[in-house]
Amino acid sequence: MVSFIKLMLVFALAGAAQGQDRHDWQSLTRLQSGDRVRMLLKTGAVSGTFQNRTGEELTVGTVTARREDVLKVERYRHGGSRGRHIALGALIGFGGGFAIGASVTGCTGGLGACVTRPEGGAVAGGAGAIVGAVIGAILPTHTKELIYSVK
Repeated sequence: MVSFIKLMLVFALAGAAQGQDRHDWQSLTRLQSGDRVRMLLKTGAVSGTFQNRTGEELTVGTVTARREDVLKVERYRHGGSRGRHIALGALIGFGGGFAIGASVTGCTGGLGACVTRPEGGAVAGGAGAIVGAVIGAILPTHTKELIYSVK
């Protein structure tokens, strides 16, 4: 019974591995009409919406390319909103800045003004939040998923 289960597991994994082959023209069946894609041809790149696929041709926007001319096809995936990236960057920046500011400040009885750990953490956290928000703002809001590649 155990050997039967192992055999079935091997067949299941083999089927899953074959389904992820990006070098097969059939992997383009994952595209749906209207998907935003980038198609790399021997003559250059074309970006647009996926229109249609046949056994020998692919149509993106107004460009129809033959199978032997297509080097790569990538689908754009929406990776989140810019506001979410800004908020997450600010939150991470504040946390890191607060931790650093709280660890390097404190009253030790030395010369100069006494800055407590919460005050130092808040100031450094605010600076970290600004830096994190700027980094979050420049992050792209989309990613690309490889659908087909000749290589």
